[in-house]
Amino acid sequence: MKHHFRSSSILVGLTLLVAGGGTALAAEPSIAFVPKLVGIPYFSAMKQGFEQAGKKFGAHIIYQGPTTASVSGQAEMVQSLINKHVTAVGVSANSPTALEALAKQAKDHGILFYSTDSQVDGPDVDLRVQQTSNKALAYTVIDQLATAIGGKGDVAFVSGGPTATNLNEWIALMKQRIAAKYPAIKVVSIQYAGEDINNATQVTGQLLSAYPHLKGVVGVNSTAVPGAAQAVLRAGLSGKVAVTGITDPNSIRPFIMNGTVKSVVLWNPIALGYLTAWGIMQELAHKPFATENAVPGLKGKVHYDAATHTLLLGKPLVIDKANVSLNF
Repeated sequence: MKHHFRSSSILVGLTLLVAGGGTALAAEPSIAFVPKLVGIPYFSAMKQGFEQAGKKFGAHIIYQGPTTASVSGQAEMVQSLINKHVTAVGVSANSPTALEALAKQAKDHGILFYSTDSQVDGPDVDLRVQQTSNKALAYTVIDQLATAIGGKGDVAFVSGGPTATNLNEWIALMKQRIAAKYPAIKVVSIQYAGEDINNATQVTGQLLSAYPHLKGVVGVNSTAVPGAAQAVLRAGLSGKVAVTGITDPNSIRPFIMNGTVKSVVLWNPIALGYLTAWGIMQELAHKPFATENAVPGLKGKVHYDAATHTLLLGKPLVIDKANVSLNF
């Protein structure tokens, strides 16, 4: 089912209140965040949230990442930050397993290790912060796709890095949703374009040529959706080939306004960065999480799963013409 939100209510619900006091440690801790890569709007928005929380709760935020979504580049940066003895270091993981050894190394050095947005496996991750339920997110995307194409036809997925933890889990759940609820939808291809809009445009163009009866394209990461939309627009197929997926309003706004894209799905990445920094500060202050947590500066309650050490931001958000003016 598609939910319609007024932009004003979403802005109220996700406003980050940076005024007021918060829990501070004796000395200002240094919290390092290594995104999948720097230079794209999504991770810039997460950085904003980290910095707002750092200002509110008294932490120094370090934001460093590779310029491409590189597993080895991310690992090198984490190693460098461990060597600098930061208080906490974490990632949006380009691989679920490649950083397990570094998580253990951080722990051995008394450094808190966390993952957010895209998780790291293993027992040495002190805190995980997840955007929303993976199942809710993936199912919502497929429901949007099915609405756009009338519940049947050939579709293709364009994803980012082939080893990215979150993207692969979403793809598996999307395929599960199709199999269970939309048997007339057929996934004919899954392609990988990295975290790069131009690559996604090129890959989608090739898909449109290879599959002339294609009815829809799902972008699985924030750069794939605008890239796919650009390819559909260039091919003169707006309104004939549906594009949806997971991306931010700032990236997709032109394509929603010109009708190439009807809706996409996301959460507030500023709030995700903010929640991550708050969670780290709670950990550093040895304050246990409740099952449901009130976070100063965020509306609503944040669920914590003790078994996986995971904070969950909230429900997925459908972005369409009614609320695409949201600024993140």
